[in-house]
Amino acid sequence: MTRSTTEIIAHRGASRERRENTLPAFALALEHGADGIELDVHQTRDGTVIVHHDPVVQIEPGGPGLPLSAMTDAEVTSIRLPGGDALPTLDSVFELIGDRATVYVEIKGSGMVASLVACLRRHGGARYAVHAFDHRMPVAVREALPGTDIGFLSASYPLDVAAVLRPAGAGALWQHQTLIDESLVQAAHSAGSRVIAWTENDPTHARELIALGVDALCTDTPAALRAALSRTAPDAPATRR
Repeated sequence: MTRSTTEIIAHRGASRERRENTLPAFALALEHGADGIELDVHQTRDGTVIVHHDPVVQIEPGGPGLPLSAMTDAEVTSIRLPGGDALPTLDSVFELIGDRATVYVEIKGSGMVASLVACLRRHGGARYAVHAFDHRMPVAVREALPGTDIGFLSASYPLDVAAVLRPAGAGALWQHQTLIDESLVQAAHSAGSRVIAWTENDPTHARELIALGVDALCTDTPAALRAALSRTAPDAPATRR
């Protein structure tokens, strides 16, 4: 596995330089040449898929959190965060990104499979994949939308990697970067799955993960990480997926 085949995924966009999970963060990640954009989704009361990490939105630090699932699309999209950023819909993200990068959708909200599937159908020409800590949710999306690439998030070390991935046909294991070793990578690859390390911002450790065969790095600093890796191997230019 060489650096040229390792995908760089922007974690919630270029989230060190712009507010995470906003259109400016995604636009900057594209400018920085990210191969993929990772983001989190919830749904409103009327079924609009909203990009945001938490189930509530706080307009003022320390203020009361407004639950996204209890609000309408109009109420949520009218909110302005400190600095003026809006909470984007997933539709608006697909319109921004087009075919320039893969959109990696992490399902955060409960009971939103139908709304997410409807949104994905509206953007059938886009490159996307769906993942979650609750492994049932991406499987449900794929059942409703056959052919969808799915991944499983993990913050622990599976005792039997293949048993987690193979029965569901998960195409990717999103593994916390501190819990990756050669055995895990080999087991995932043997099960037909990629390994995506999250969230990796350290170039030295990123090189170690690449040497182990990790397929993708999800990072808060896509430009800096790619530049650091490029300095390591100047004769192997990064390629887009």
